[in-house]
Amino acid sequence: MDQDTADKAIEKPTLKQAIYGHLPLIDAYFAARDSLLATRPFEAAAMFVRDCVTEVSIDPDKDNFAAKPWFAIIYHHVKAWYQETYGEAMNRGPGNVACGVVLIRGLPVELAVPLTRSKVETPGKTVWLSFPVTVEHDENPFDWLRASPNIETLGTPEISELRKDATDIATALRSIRTNLMGVEPHDDTVSGFLDGVLAEFESAARQMLRVDATGRASALYTLQIAVERALKAFAQHKSGTFREIHNLYLLFDEIAGYGTGADRNLLKKLPRDSDVTEDRYGLRGTPTLWETFEAYKAALSIVSGVSRHFNRKISIGGGSFLVGKAPWTTLPSEDDKAQFEKRQQAEPS
Repeated sequence: MDQDTADKAIEKPTLKQAIYGHLPLIDAYFAARDSLLATRPFEAAAMFVRDCVTEVSIDPDKDNFAAKPWFAIIYHHVKAWYQETYGEAMNRGPGNVACGVVLIRGLPVELAVPLTRSKVETPGKTVWLSFPVTVEHDENPFDWLRASPNIETLGTPEISELRKDATDIATALRSIRTNLMGVEPHDDTVSGFLDGVLAEFESAARQMLRVDATGRASALYTLQIAVERALKAFAQHKSGTFREIHNLYLLFDEIAGYGTGADRNLLKKLPRDSDVTEDRYGLRGTPTLWETFEAYKAALSIVSGVSRHFNRKISIGGGSFLVGKAPWTTLPSEDDKAQFEKRQQAEPS
């Protein structure tokens, strides 16, 4: 072996090669933990710095890395690896749009409700991030309809009814999302119940969008679970315990003394728990689309009302926050980048 060959054999990898070499194992760790794909690039870059980089030659303070220009370079390579590896899957949002449903000419139509709003304050530097709890004055809920019939052909009464339904449903979904954030004191049982509430409503909406009897029966079952989750979580939150039953009337009465903010009469629009089970297995006939939609709106109203009465240290509903651009998303100058990648050797510890 000549000297040139020997030198190449012991040549250390470039920073990009070192990062790409470690990322399959790092990503497998986050996948095993069910980390959201959207958050993995930063988590992976941070893990690479903490566990794989032994020293940064141009910066003795490796631990406080997030705002450092050299970390932006590492993050840039990590994000590129994720884009190359996952492609379009990286563009799936982390749950900032809620799937709802409305009826137009007797047809279920998706209502994709944005749960947050953003407005640029200083281009490239700051943005206002808002958490609305209603449909705000400059929003049109008809903009959120997906694959909708032409609503311009509807009469004025139908347009008014559709606008009310879309507004009420969007308001309920937004308020449930914000009201269930930051519930205190923390309780694992309460969190376990509440974490699935919006998912149950999304599942019910998607089942209704199937436009078949099986989907409607499944939607009614899912709505039962959504309301159960909220009522049992509220009971646990207020009293430290909950009844292990499925009867919504009894569950509601258990918490009525704490002030639920919900109308008990709305429970009449939902099938009894025994009927829901029979519907699910096709033993009670075919639920109508209108019956299912009325149950959907009633369940949203009940859960929205109850959600307002959980204790929270801070409520962000209706609030806005001025957020600066994360420093690691902006690369340093090309000269600084080239200098860092030339000088820095990233080696496994």
